[in-house]
Amino acid sequence: MESLFKRSEQNPILTIEDLPFAAQSVLNPGAAEHEGDIVLLLRVEENDGFSSIYTARSRNGVTDWRIEPAPFLKRGEPGWRYEEWGCEDARITYIPEMKKWYITYTAYSPAGAAVGLACTRDFLTADRIGLIFSPNNKDAVLFPTRLGDRWAALHRPEASGAIENIWIAYSPDFKYWGEPHVVLLEGEGPAWDAVKVGSGPPPIETKEGWLLIYHGAKYYAGHLVYRAGAVILDAQKPYLIKARGPTCIFTGTAAYEQSGLVPNTVFPTGLIRRGDELWMYYGAADTCVCLATVRLDELLDALEPPLKPRR
Repeated sequence: MESLFKRSEQNPILTIEDLPFAAQSVLNPGAAEHEGDIVLLLRVEENDGFSSIYTARSRNGVTDWRIEPAPFLKRGEPGWRYEEWGCEDARITYIPEMKKWYITYTAYSPAGAAVGLACTRDFLTADRIGLIFSPNNKDAVLFPTRLGDRWAALHRPEASGAIENIWIAYSPDFKYWGEPHVVLLEGEGPAWDAVKVGSGPPPIETKEGWLLIYHGAKYYAGHLVYRAGAVILDAQKPYLIKARGPTCIFTGTAAYEQSGLVPNTVFPTGLIRRGDELWMYYGAADTCVCLATVRLDELLDALEPPLKPRR
């Protein structure tokens, strides 16, 4: 399944050398299309070790990035105590009904890692809504349409014993979330996703259901290796899995994915549908930003009905 994806010949498409200021790393971008540009919301680890989210724009989505020198979501802003240690790993969902882009991100503070929510109309300013899931929780993504009369979000709480599965919750107003269901359990034994799973980019609606690309991790020689997988979730009840990849679909094989601050890591967080092709933006080795593309129909054809539910 790895051969389904084509890496950009320009990879890595963004490194710290492209930033208009000094930093330690640039990674894990949310992605959107806006006024003829591809917009990435970049996590930038600054020289003090803390992260904020910055905006980058490109006409072709690959080169000639225009990067704002000031953060779009700056950590440590007065009145936002749960972001004291960082704003990280944005995901972007356009919600047509609201005519806005909604951004889920990790709000990091001495209280732990929580899920923050903001929205924007122009990617110039952000309106923070606040926390939607308390610590410890990460990797939240929104569905772009109501399911029934409610909004839905996937998220990854940490349970007792560091169990980290993907869950779904529902909300009438983006503030109050409930009716939890587990969606995807971490793997078993030596499976490629045995240690944890988490949503990658927001789900995309297809004729088969909701396509979700997710990350999974396992230990090798004492360190985590991150890869990507894919599932199809039921269109009306997306806590039900209709199909999934029999193996991981994307793994770190390029030098820039195998070597960096966190080696052997591919971490997809942005996905744009362009005709019959998907453009997947991802962090590589927690050091740089990369792009890989895949034909949607080929990816869907590679998924299989699950043989049995996990636990």
